[in-house]
Amino acid sequence: MRLLIADDESLIREAIMARLKKGRYEFEEIYQAGDGLEAWAIAKKERPEIIITDVRMDGMSGLSLIQSCQAAGINSSIIVISGYAEFDYVQNAMYHGACCYLLKPITQETLFDALNKAIEKNTTLTKYTRVQEQNTLLLLNQLLQKARDHSLNDTEYSQLLSLLGADKDWEFIVGSAHVSRYDQSRYFSIENVYSILADSLSPRLPSAFRLLPGPNTPDRILLFSAPSLQSLQKQIYETLDSQIMKLNVLGAIITLGLSPISRSLSPELFDQSEQALKHRFLTGNGKIYHMEDPSADTGQLPSSLDWKNLENELRCKSPQDTAEKLCSLIDSFYPLVHNFEYLIQYIYELLIRLNYTPSKKSWDHFTDNRFWSSHENREEILSLIKEEISLTCRTKPAEGSQSVTEQAKDFLKEHYREPISMEMLAEYFHLNPRYFSTVFKKKEGLSPIDYLTQVRMEAAKSTLRNTDIPASEIAALVGYEDPRYFYKVFKKYTGLTPTEYRS
Repeated sequence: MRLLIADDESLIREAIMARLKKGRYEFEEIYQAGDGLEAWAIAKKERPEIIITDVRMDGMSGLSLIQSCQAAGINSSIIVISGYAEFDYVQNAMYHGACCYLLKPITQETLFDALNKAIEKNTTLTKYTRVQEQNTLLLLNQLLQKARDHSLNDTEYSQLLSLLGADKDWEFIVGSAHVSRYDQSRYFSIENVYSILADSLSPRLPSAFRLLPGPNTPDRILLFSAPSLQSLQKQIYETLDSQIMKLNVLGAIITLGLSPISRSLSPELFDQSEQALKHRFLTGNGKIYHMEDPSADTGQLPSSLDWKNLENELRCKSPQDTAEKLCSLIDSFYPLVHNFEYLIQYIYELLIRLNYTPSKKSWDHFTDNRFWSSHENREEILSLIKEEISLTCRTKPAEGSQSVTEQAKDFLKEHYREPISMEMLAEYFHLNPRYFSTVFKKKEGLSPIDYLTQVRMEAAKSTLRNTDIPASEIAALVGYEDPRYFYKVFKKYTGLTPTEYRS
């Protein structure tokens, strides 16, 4: 069994370690983290059975750590410690899955009691149960995909309803959810945003509700079901409106598209929810669109919204033709599209995929909604963007110009001492994390995070060879708050401990 201790006060971590020795607990590994981001990195990689975490930490709070673990399927028993006795902290921690809540200063007796409860909770959730849960979710997702593809037979449909806890006579609403923007310092990941959305809706909705993976990552599917949704529809919509608005105010911009009510979970419902969601291109993000009441006077989106086909088409065109096509695309969207910064983000990513090198400095402005909201003359902004597109396309990359991958490598070499995540790196370069990781790995043969580890390890090796600085201090110099975690990574990378390498 493995344990993670996360607290930004080293004295607290040391005190817990000292008490653990007196309790004769036999942990296979004990990890330490000095802030929330490091704790999350360790939790994702090591998936410890027990986590002891402070509520307030730099980078990521203890509550966000709990929510992120839940969203990632990390079934740790979590003990929350804090100097705050307010009821809200206790309530939030327990609501999101903590098994115990301890107030500082922590006595040996209360710590041991909490650990015993955490160990008992963890052992209760047996391996068989976990496999069963994973298999059930996998089957549910497979059946939902079939339901979208018109291929469910009667037996499979009955099985799907059973997994959803619904009956064949129940009514359904299907929703599509899309996160356009989120505050990483608050939510850390899109999965974290969806987890909070689900937690905020479940206790408030007067119907059976599920939030499930969607066909287009990172979107999600919402399913509402009840014997009769007609009488509950108004209450459901009001609940959704209030919670979406609350999350929008807190920096997570979520848009929902909802299908009409139906007595069968048909493929048309999924299509209708996605059609409703597309209205975000026309009238903006952070809203709820009902297929039964589409936004008025929004016109129709141009048929060229299929980005994959557009990309394939442009690969066969000259730079001049590419520029003309993209500029005409902008003209065709205006004035239909409300949130143009969202469209410009797509064009920026498309240019990179087409091996052009758009100026990051310029697009930092063009893809920032604050830039748009501060300018009243949209035509002038669009003209500037089209000029930038034309300049990007007709200017061949100079011999010494850098691709995004090279820029990322330089960034990692310069900032390797700082906490860095895949999400942060992708956000810095305005790219989807999965796409960015794929491009980087294709070029370098390893992921950005593995490259970061390589940079850190090479820096550590150089410091060990050329100085007499203790290895525990070198850990912090190369970006690792926890020396023990640094030792483990170093040995995995070199095959030697830092002491063995130095000697």
